[in-house]
Amino acid sequence: MHIETSAIPVAIEKPVFSFDAEANGLWGDSFAIGALVYDERGEEIDRFAGRLPDEAVTDPWVKENVLPQLEGMPVTHGDYDTLLADFAKFYLKHKDSKSVIVHMGFPVETKILSDMHERGLIGDFEGPFPLLDISGHLHQAGEDPTSVDNYVTKHGLQVRQFEGETHNPLYDSEAAYVTYCH
Repeated sequence: MHIETSAIPVAIEKPVFSFDAEANGLWGDSFAIGALVYDERGEEIDRFAGRLPDEAVTDPWVKENVLPQLEGMPVTHGDYDTLLADFAKFYLKHKDSKSVIVHMGFPVETKILSDMHERGLIGDFEGPFPLLDISGHLHQAGEDPTSVDNYVTKHGLQVRQFEGETHNPLYDSEAAYVTYCH
């Protein structure tokens, strides 16, 4: 699928791997992981979407605010270790020669990377070097670094529809990508 880039003034010099996750509290294990891979023209070339059952979530805030947004995202895995292993395979397949981006990647997305390393799913030198957190780009531009949604709205950028929108890790991955490109 092609991402509308008419409002994007900067040419992307290499493919982009954008990922996001929802966790059982900020410091808990992730229960939903999404990643989108784009080529230099903004074409989506692959995606990962993995989710655990609602029972994996115990944090009250996440139950109330995040789970309702993910009702349309199918459950694909029964436990965190299996979800993590499948994401690690996808990550390793795509991470090389790509800009790896996140939005506000600490602590959730960085925990995923750390957990993959701790479990031997990625090696010492298989991290994203560098991991580009677009919150720094937003801050440098004088924008609210905590919200890609506000940036997207303010600049009239388009993000495709995904079930649940915000909190769906595929939507959040694309919102980060669109913001990064702009």
